[in-house]
Amino acid sequence: MLNSTILYPMQSSFNPYEWLDENSDGNRPFCYKLILPYAIIIAILSPVTVVGNSVILAAIWKKTFVKTPFHILLSGLAFTDLCTGLIAQPLVATVSLMYIVRKDHDSFTLIIDTIGVSSAIYFIEVTVLLITLMSIERWLYMSRRSLVTSHRGCLTVVTILIVPIPTVVLRVLANDKHSYDNRLRVAIIATMLTCYLTTSFAYFKVYRIIRHHQQQVQANEASQNYAQQAINLAKYKKSVTTMLFIIALLSFCFIPFVVSSGVIVSLEEMSSEIYIADSVSTILIFLSSSLNPGLYLWRMKDIRHGVKQLLCWGT
Repeated sequence: MLNSTILYPMQSSFNPYEWLDENSDGNRPFCYKLILPYAIIIAILSPVTVVGNSVILAAIWKKTFVKTPFHILLSGLAFTDLCTGLIAQPLVATVSLMYIVRKDHDSFTLIIDTIGVSSAIYFIEVTVLLITLMSIERWLYMSRRSLVTSHRGCLTVVTILIVPIPTVVLRVLANDKHSYDNRLRVAIIATMLTCYLTTSFAYFKVYRIIRHHQQQVQANEASQNYAQQAINLAKYKKSVTTMLFIIALLSFCFIPFVVSSGVIVSLEEMSSEIYIADSVSTILIFLSSSLNPGLYLWRMKDIRHGVKQLLCWGT
């Protein structure tokens, strides 16, 4: 249940120790030794994720600046990362440590593993969906349209919260029926690819709108109105660049996991190399929740100012 696709068990009763004992290739000792640092790294990332995203949430909702639909979506993303560090990461790390101590796979370990991994799948999918929604919001904003209205906003949030549920159900059922295993992996891969394609399309539309405005500004340099528009455009381009940094970080942390999952689906077997690659890719997924707050502070002046005010108010 652990690691050999930590989020996607290779079989209904997979135990990494049994798998390691059954395989005698040269990488087996390293694979076995990888479990402890794997658990320690995730355990360390948990408080970093909780503290970082808690500060971001407090800064956004302390009302030190005007809230926009973008800030609302950003706070939702920070809250999802907070839940990942508060629930999923501690449980996943605990299961790894329990395997090391007990060297057994009992029902209690299975329950904790199911809760931890299922919650991780849920929060990770919500994170990807929110980032996709943020890119769509930027596109609609540039098109002079609004995504977050009272009715449409509630419907969108409910949809995002519901979409990952079938995948979580598949993960729970995977403990009892091996036939659900590949469906689970395929569902995650399909969700990731759909979100990446949608995000890419949204930013392509944003790029075309910005390019169109730039051409208008260049053709009307003497117009005061367009000069003002250029200033607003520059400010908005910085916001879009920030979103691109978020997408780049998401790609760095998530694409390795999608690739390793795709390899497992294709080969339908586990090897030492895949075991190691999947362990590293899982750590990268959890790392994204810890790095996001730092990215917000670096790229967003209003968030950075809000955090400074929050710290000064605390002292």
